[in-house]
Amino acid sequence: MQQKVHSYIQQHQLLHPQQPILVACSGGADSVALLHILLQAGYDCTALHCNFHLRGEESVRDEKFITALCHQWNCPILVQHFDTTAYACQHKLSIEMAARELRYTWFESVRQEKQAQAIAVAHHQDDNIETALLNLVRGTGIQGLTGMRPQNGYIVRPLLEVKRAEIDAYLKERNIDYVTDSTNLETDFTRNKIRLQLIPLLNSINASFEQVMPTNIKNFRAVERIYARYVAQQKKIWYQEKEDCIVINLSGLQEQLEAETLLYEWIKHFKIHPAEVGKILHAQTGKRFENKHCIMQVKRSPVKGNKILIIEDLRTNKL
Repeated sequence: MQQKVHSYIQQHQLLHPQQPILVACSGGADSVALLHILLQAGYDCTALHCNFHLRGEESVRDEKFITALCHQWNCPILVQHFDTTAYACQHKLSIEMAARELRYTWFESVRQEKQAQAIAVAHHQDDNIETALLNLVRGTGIQGLTGMRPQNGYIVRPLLEVKRAEIDAYLKERNIDYVTDSTNLETDFTRNKIRLQLIPLLNSINASFEQVMPTNIKNFRAVERIYARYVAQQKKIWYQEKEDCIVINLSGLQEQLEAETLLYEWIKHFKIHPAEVGKILHAQTGKRFENKHCIMQVKRSPVKGNKILIIEDLRTNKL
């Protein structure tokens, strides 16, 4: 498995041997295996552990375990404590989303402080299948069916083509211990329902499902690349960024194949609900749409008389 991970890192140019890496470590099998593989390969690793204080003594156990393991492996470790429940209430988020925001915000702050090249997380092939299915259940376009990427900004996923069974075998062969999060065995969370109930059902329908699904994801990625190219080509024709606004030629766009989908892709970063896109595309002149991210108004072009959409960007961070 070590060579498989190293080849994947090289193939996708995820990490450079001479630069420091942050490794997210819960103490579970996946993150322990990832940390061990990277340390064995000679990478300069610092482990990051989040204590969300959601599981009582189990949270304390996890922190003690990963701290002791890193000491044993001579790996620096940083631990951060969060009042996750209070944060979720304050920001009106689910516990899952609150933990995610807290985790990645802290990771990025440490990365900047340490000038690390990347933050390695232990998502593996089984996680990727779950993600694609989760997106499908919630409702998604083609991009949601492509699963997770090997790299997303400074987040890298070296184990993305490794199966959970391979991780278990790797740790067992080397007598490496890890802790188990008891909530992973509960079906209160949607992802757990997919892992514990839906995937076994799909395996009963097709015994090769977990072999077929990674191939499906690769096929979806190929389709998504073609789709993205078409969206970008059409954007060059009908979408114009000016100094103080964005202008979209609605008259021309309406004549194109899948016009609503194109418009959605161009304005989704303004948090426009998909159900609103058709109303915007076919709105009468003078119609106005707005939220906290933008103001949109349908007008007539003074030059050609085309119906156009003028967008004023209200976001403070436009990256």
